[in-house]
Amino acid sequence: MRDIDIITKALKDAQAEVASYIEAGRGTQVTLERIMGILERDELIAAQERLRKGFGHLRLVK
Repeated sequence: MRDIDIITKALKDAQAEVASYIEAGRGTQVTLERIMGILERDELIAAQERLRKGFGHLRLVK
């Protein structure tokens, strides 16, 4: 999976957790734990590091 796909999936997953919190009234602690789990994924951290180091530059496509 490309770095941009990994990052996009993480954002989508985090947004889904927030939506679930809002819609289902789930507890704040559970929601925060799930979002932290998403943000701490090894593949996400690695993708961010590669982008910070200049690999796989993101570019605007019109």
